[in-house]
Amino acid sequence: MSSVSLYQSNEHPLGRSWEEWATLWCKWMLSIPKKNNPSLDETGGCCAINQDHENVWFLTGTFGNDIPIIRKCKIPHGRSIFFPVLEKEDSFAEDSDLRTDADLVRRCRSAIDKVVTMEAKIDGHNIEHLENYRFQSRVFDLTFPEDNVYDVKPGLTRSVCDGYWVFMKPLPIGRHLLYFRGENSLAEPYTIAQLKTAAVFNRIRGQILKGSIFKLDVLYDLTIID
Repeated sequence: MSSVSLYQSNEHPLGRSWEEWATLWCKWMLSIPKKNNPSLDETGGCCAINQDHENVWFLTGTFGNDIPIIRKCKIPHGRSIFFPVLEKEDSFAEDSDLRTDADLVRRCRSAIDKVVTMEAKIDGHNIEHLENYRFQSRVFDLTFPEDNVYDVKPGLTRSVCDGYWVFMKPLPIGRHLLYFRGENSLAEPYTIAQLKTAAVFNRIRGQILKGSIFKLDVLYDLTIID
């Protein structure tokens, strides 16, 4: 696959398991209020928010979109890049009907079990065997900020995330195009309930209520800078 190197599913990238990186990614994304949240960003202007890991840069998808999102992002040379192609997170704050950590794990796993299709490319080359890169975090403590993306009560909760992840070793200096898309079937009553209460899903509410399919489509125009 061109000159781009990926961490393999049996590795511990930079000394951590994939499950640990999924946890760190989830905490990063959900700790950022709606105003600056990279998952709601349509231009890439929020790409550098809270990128506090010295050797890793997190990227993110969307909360659903039909029209492709194009983001421009500058990343310092030497950073590995970690992102989900498709990911689902659940917490007690969002799913008030759940009672135990095991409940969270089952619900999250069930959602990702329903992936319909997905693909990812870097510089026009397919990232192969995405099916081998599914990882679920352990259940972890998560703190939602004020004005969080799910409009839930701020504060501490328990959470878990599951998904298909890509972990790229540092890209060469210059311009790179990263593209990924996916579809997931969402028809359960608890999913529909969340769609009706969280404003973040306003854009795709009609699409999912009509066809029960979640879609995302994202292109990153990356510039690796010295």
